[in-house]
Amino acid sequence: MAQLIQGTFPDYSRLVPKEWGSRAVVEVRDFLQETKIASIFARDGSGIVRVTFQAGEDGTPGRMTIAARAEEIGDNQGELDAQVEGEPAKIAFNGRYLQDVLQVLDGGRVALETTGPSQPGVIRPLDNDNYVHVVMPMFVQW
Repeated sequence: MAQLIQGTFPDYSRLVPKEWGSRAVVEVRDFLQETKIASIFARDGSGIVRVTFQAGEDGTPGRMTIAARAEEIGDNQGELDAQVEGEPAKIAFNGRYLQDVLQVLDGGRVALETTGPSQPGVIRPLDNDNYVHVVMPMFVQW
């Protein structure tokens, strides 16, 4: 059973950034795998998973790093080849939220776009223009 709620629905389009300063394109499967591994380490640290990426030099592919740390276990750092445009970026997310969006995508490649470490991250599958997912960042000490 559903009930109609009176009122105006919030303008969600204002939450989706119109432009980005940094963009990394990676394989969904690889991004999800590294995020799952990092999330195991992030359990003790509020679920914080740090994502950094930067363009390659002299024709080499760019790199995306997905890292987390656990006080009693240690650090984890996974690296992926990425097609990176714009400035080098660093942003932290709750690993659970990243996993939630990556698990519903049917493979392929996905773009992670951001304008800064305190701005939302936007995840867009390259093969579906009708899907956009916004993930709010976590504030961390780098």
